[in-house]
Amino acid sequence: DGHLLPRLVQRSRTGALRRVGNGRNLVDTIFVENAADAHRWAAERLVDGSPVGGKPYFLSQGEPVNCWEWIDRLLALAGEPPVRRRIGYRTAWIAGSILERAYRLAGRTDEPRMTRFLAAQLATSHYYAIDAARRDFGFEPRVSTDEGLARYAAWLAEHPIVAEG
Repeated sequence: DGHLLPRLVQRSRTGALRRVGNGRNLVDTIFVENAADAHRWAAERLVDGSPVGGKPYFLSQGEPVNCWEWIDRLLALAGEPPVRRRIGYRTAWIAGSILERAYRLAGRTDEPRMTRFLAAQLATSHYYAIDAARRDFGFEPRVSTDEGLARYAAWLAEHPIVAEG
């Protein structure tokens, strides 16, 4: 991942990272090799009469994780402390709304530090069943969440994150 963890690390190092909401929300994740497997297996089953053709599927590890425990684990891989400071969901959502309007009025095209969408993603549960992918093309994550994080840690040891702050 070249986007999420560096942004988390930078915000952590500058003191700008806040736990949004009550910290109990569950989210889906997927290890890249599992996503690649799913796409390959679905493509192999694209034959006449297959239920796979034209049908959308949710893909994930099949086990939602606590968003903030997962973020803390990612930060630990980069040598950063867990997120301790908090902001309520409603407060973050209002701040996002104000920042979005201010950026729009100022003609800015970059993304504000907080948006309504980001507040919702960080504070609410969002995960989905992968039963259809399991049934229709045999999807089963081969790499567990813990193994995926271990592999990511090994990769990070060779490619440290350089973030300003």
